Amino acid sequence: MVYLEDFEEFQAASQSLFASDPLKTRYLITYKHSTHRVVLKVTNDIVCLKYKTKDIANLKLVERFTQKFARWCVTEDMEKLDEEDAELADAKEASRAATAKRKRRKVKG
Repeated sequence: MVYLEDFEEFQAASQSLFASDPLKTRYLITYKHSTHRVVLKVTNDIVCLKYKTKDIANLKLVERFTQKFARWCVTEDMEKLDEEDAELADAKEASRAATAKRKRRKVKG
């Protein structure tokens, strides 16, 4: 079991682990309320990578990593793991625009 200190290092190692054996690689998030700690674990039963944090600012990174891992799971071409999903980017932009529009309505109303 390896705890990686740097999140980017954890993400890169997780991606290469997933690319090497996508059918056996799995991802787990654990939150311990008593210590306010989040632990991310990626394993293929041979290699186990872990990242832990208590920093609330890192939760956005955890959310993005979870989205990336989910995208990796449905990607047919392993060569495209690094590419940003255009459909996902469009959906995010539409969501931002809708949120901004609602905020403008509240200010006017």
